[in-house]
Amino acid sequence: MALDLGRYGSREILKLQVFDAVTSTPLMYFDYANTASQEWSSSRVYATGAGVRRVAWDGDKEETLTVETQIFTMQHLAMIAGEEIKSGAAKIYKSEVLQVQSGGKIELSKPAVGGVSSISVFEFKNGIITDPQEVETVTGTDVTLAASATVTTGDEVEVYYQFQSTSSHSLQFTAKGFPKYVKLVGDTLYQDEVGNEAVAAQIVYYKAKLQPNFSIAMSSTGDPTSISLVFDLFPQKVDGVDVTTEIVLYEE
Repeated sequence: MALDLGRYGSREILKLQVFDAVTSTPLMYFDYANTASQEWSSSRVYATGAGVRRVAWDGDKEETLTVETQIFTMQHLAMIAGEEIKSGAAKIYKSEVLQVQSGGKIELSKPAVGGVSSISVFEFKNGIITDPQEVETVTGTDVTLAASATVTTGDEVEVYYQFQSTSSHSLQFTAKGFPKYVKLVGDTLYQDEVGNEAVAAQIVYYKAKLQPNFSIAMSSTGDPTSISLVFDLFPQKVDGVDVTTEIVLYEE
């Protein structure tokens, strides 16, 4: 039976597939965004005669798609950064408050890398660091303070060092990295008022580019942070026509 057009309501999230615009390689799929909104804007100028608008010209058409999500991945951040995710070993910064043992010994929770020059030890008193302490040797998790150290057995020190993680994923935000062009395919449902059933809708954004402005908040109170992904939409030739967005209602 052919699909009839109807009167629709929209109260369903847009589930997005993201593709590289050049190679059509799938980059990610996410169906957990909270909201998605599309906006169209354009300019209009008029010729007037005797104080009355006579002729109108439209132009400067723009479209954006804004996706709000409180769940994000490194792939989201990589799209914004315009850089690749790198995997492998990495040096991780660490600080910890420890107690000085007999003989000026300190035992770290992780093996330090970089030797004596890459570790800093401070006396820790009343919740803050105070006097720096000279380090004589560093071997794995074992640190020995020099004879000039002013702390004694039982005192607390705060230690700053790096350890080697064998498994990590990293992303760099660079001065010259910007979002690349992508193709977006979104799936959603429209509720038919008269037909009393949901109609499947697929929205294709043929050429999109994330705006590079974004923020991530970190807080121990309030709502979880929400990331706004704002895509500028651009025309792409489809059967000889410059198309920015195409909505397809279909019968499953």
